[in-house]
Amino acid sequence: MIRRLLLCCVATTFLWAGNTEEASAQDPHFTQFYANPLYLNPALAGSVRCPRVSMNYRNQWPGLSGQFVTYAASYDQYVRAVDGGVGLQVLNDRAGEGTLTLTRVTAQYAYQINLSRSFAIRAGAEVGY
Repeated sequence: MIRRLLLCCVATTFLWAGNTEEASAQDPHFTQFYANPLYLNPALAGSVRCPRVSMNYRNQWPGLSGQFVTYAASYDQYVRAVDGGVGLQVLNDRAGEGTLTLTRVTAQYAYQINLSRSFAIRAGAEVGY
């Protein structure tokens, strides 16, 4: 089982690295990154046990031409039926005069393993387009 999991991770890494159809740059930056928990870490989906909506906006260097504008909106909540948290996020990033744009929609799932009353481990996964 461990060999299969390791092989799957290595194969996925090589397939991802071999994708040359898409040019990409660094990830968008948020001034208050902690206010966007699903962008920070997908394991935080459903961590507060109640529905959570988060919206972020950043306009970097608005006085210059070719500004960097980033929007993000997300929703997550704990779902007892799947014994974990689920989330959805939409992100749009425009850099320059619209030369480099990124629109991303992602879905997250997080699972929590309680090891004791005061200690737990959370694992998260994310898929996106």
